[in-house]
Amino acid sequence: MTLPTVDSLEPVAFRCHRDERGALVALDLAAAVPFPVARTFWVYDAPAGTARGSHAHKICQQFLVCITGSIAVEIFDGSAERSIPLTEGQAVHVPPGIFATERYLAPNSVLMVFCDRPYEPADYLTDRAAFLAHRREVEAG
Repeated sequence: MTLPTVDSLEPVAFRCHRDERGALVALDLAAAVPFPVARTFWVYDAPAGTARGSHAHKICQQFLVCITGSIAVEIFDGSAERSIPLTEGQAVHVPPGIFATERYLAPNSVLMVFCDRPYEPADYLTDRAAFLAHRREVEAG
């Protein structure tokens, strides 16, 4: 099986409708999120510089949307690393087999996350050595 790499992940931007009343960003889940959504959560009130996440999933997919502020999604595929900056109205799909850390760059940044699975603690790989072992196992078939 071929697992995703950091080079295969690209940010997407949603159209912002702005006028004197403010800004509106519409997210059509069926068109934007590349999987059926089973769970949603958001993270807010993280001080600037804070890192969250720092894990990979064995089978869960995530779609990370920066609602406001700026967040760097630091990704690792077992050999290469990359940082994808997101500002409001931008998102990135993180498939299983990618180790991701979300770094909150600006105060009051908000991240909304859509997942294709319910919360399953056994699906999390929080240790990089366990993550690397899992990737080797999956790639070996």
